[in-house]
Amino acid sequence: MKRLREVRNENGVIRFRSLTLAVAFALTMLALSGSVYAQEDDAAAATVTNILSFGSMLGDPGNGSPAAMKKNVIRGYAGPDSPWVIRTSIHGELKSTGELEVTVRGLVLPNGTNPVPFFRAAVSCQNPTDSTKGQLFFTKTFAANTAGNSNIDGMVKLPTHCIAPIILVTSPAVPGNANGFWFAVTGR
Repeated sequence: MKRLREVRNENGVIRFRSLTLAVAFALTMLALSGSVYAQEDDAAAATVTNILSFGSMLGDPGNGSPAAMKKNVIRGYAGPDSPWVIRTSIHGELKSTGELEVTVRGLVLPNGTNPVPFFRAAVSCQNPTDSTKGQLFFTKTFAANTAGNSNIDGMVKLPTHCIAPIILVTSPAVPGNANGFWFAVTGR
């Protein structure tokens, strides 16, 4: 009985109730803060959109003839002298955050080999004042094997407005040409 009285003692009950209320309050705040963080994460994730998804590309025709030379320049960005072919596939997507993923399989010269040890990807946004020119935004370089396979998963810093984006698989910068050359471009 004495124990029961001590529990019912006014000071004991107040301490017990205070501790219970403090724990209940802390647990409630923890649950609410987790909910707020989850909502913020969901809101941030909801704002990321796909700008462009593609399941095919065209290889560079090369500069072998005057007709090919005209096809070889896209928005002022030139391809190399030799043609490039896609033996398997190239697909990817560009997100509003600037994340650019391109899976390259079989991007090679007509003889079936890739002599370039690194590929990178570029986004070309049309110049609003001259549709024949574009602004280029490059990823870093990614290893490419001799079979022409590479996994490009990089970021580009997109302008506020990117009109008519085109994705290209390119070489790294080369002496005298900081942009390098394009090997494949979105299209079919």
